[in-house]
Amino acid sequence: MLFDLIARYGLWLVFLNIFGQALGLPLPAYPTLIVTASTSLFPAPLIVALAIGAALLGDALWFLAGRRYGHHILRLMCRLSISPDTCVSRTEGAMGRHGVRVLMFARFVPGLSALSVPMAGALGVSWRTFLMYDAIGALVWSGVAVALGVGFASHIVALLDTFDTLGRGVLWLIVLVFALYLLNRWLNRYRLLRSLRMARIGVQTLESWMKDDITPVVIDVRSAAVRAVDPFTIPGALAIAPSEIEEKLRDVPRDRRIVVFCACPNEVSAARLAQRLRQQGFAEVRPLLGGLDAWRNAGYTVDKIDGIESLAPAN
Repeated sequence: MLFDLIARYGLWLVFLNIFGQALGLPLPAYPTLIVTASTSLFPAPLIVALAIGAALLGDALWFLAGRRYGHHILRLMCRLSISPDTCVSRTEGAMGRHGVRVLMFARFVPGLSALSVPMAGALGVSWRTFLMYDAIGALVWSGVAVALGVGFASHIVALLDTFDTLGRGVLWLIVLVFALYLLNRWLNRYRLLRSLRMARIGVQTLESWMKDDITPVVIDVRSAAVRAVDPFTIPGALAIAPSEIEEKLRDVPRDRRIVVFCACPNEVSAARLAQRLRQQGFAEVRPLLGGLDAWRNAGYTVDKIDGIESLAPAN
């Protein structure tokens, strides 16, 4: 069936498939590339060039959105992801370690490319630098697919012939497997959120606590990359990585109020850290509902983070 579509629509199918995937649609572009290369209907360099063009066009739109809308577009992308919290943490970590160079291999990691492209734009990466690394990544990604298609052409054709013999039942089986995969991801996420469910506090409560004689310890657990994108924080908040939490809070009394906030949907990172702190004996640890966005949207003041240039990944 895929072979028939390629024979009928040619490279337009390849272009639209890859362009749609770059825009964030759940389209499996890699099988299309591999099968197209195995058919020998089109020259391999042409397929690679077309794939690079489609990928760059789709990525350029998200890069432009990141430059224009900053951290707002990152939150939108994460909400569109089927695994937003994993998406956030994985991309933040990769951008923090590799900077914009992550685009050279991001397409090989599910979900990484979708968020790293607008994040690069939000970080102020230049168009020239973005296009260079993104083009290298698209070249390697498509080149591997085309090489697999050409190298295993006879096996792929035999496999497609088998699918055609089995008929539409195979297509429905693939759809069913994909639906079960999505259901499993949703169930795992539901179980995680349920296990981390604890009393969150709203920004109004935090604001009133901050007027008490003994103010709470407010912890910003956003990654350095995200703080570079959105270089503001709640007044008095401590920027502490989860790996540093034991050392930084060693002298804090165990009965002191602690409020944790992050940048991920549903405050999962904050809830996980709060759970860890409770296990270490801290009596009152609360994730902040809505995080920094909720605080800012309520009209409360935010502080500019000093030395933010040092937080931005190298570009």
